[in-house]
Amino acid sequence: MSRLAVLAFVLFVPVVFQGCAASHWEREFIPESPVSDSAVASPLPTEAPVSVREVDWKRLIDGLEELKEAEARSDVPRGQWPESRQREHKAAFLRTLQVTGEPKGVHILGRTEFRTTAPLKPQLDSDLRRFARKIGANEVVWARFYLGKTEEIVREPVTTYTTGTDFSRRGSDAYSESSTSWVPVVVDADEFEYAAYFLRR
Repeated sequence: MSRLAVLAFVLFVPVVFQGCAASHWEREFIPESPVSDSAVASPLPTEAPVSVREVDWKRLIDGLEELKEAEARSDVPRGQWPESRQREHKAAFLRTLQVTGEPKGVHILGRTEFRTTAPLKPQLDSDLRRFARKIGANEVVWARFYLGKTEEIVREPVTTYTTGTDFSRRGSDAYSESSTSWVPVVVDADEFEYAAYFLRR
């Protein structure tokens, strides 16, 4: 489990998200449980606007660290905190995401966190917006961290050529054939860790 995944327990109670996923954003989604207002989690129309914005990775990690430390210092489990302290905790998290406006009007629907070597561009990713609408989110705040090089296996085409001569009673004929097969090859690739938080205003 990554450092970010550990810190995420500060804010989210993981539950299993069922169903087939078309992208990392959906496959790795962990909803907040429970969502305070079930109506908030209803899907949005297909063309509803979704704001997608990046936040600095270090800011995100530092903010989650502070929230985790505050929870660790508490003599009372967070589940038993008074409502006023719960609101302060949520407001601090939203400040970490640089979410402006009244915290009461922002619902945290869940998060996604994964590693990949795929070249993703969240702000241009139609799959991300499509999934956000599916769960009722109209704002997504994401962060990315470069993990370095890693090895991965890809399949590359290898073409082989065969030439020869056919002999028969009528004489000889030269021939040339080719065939292509896909073989696994180990390559170096850049690996990134992504985190995305789905919000409903």
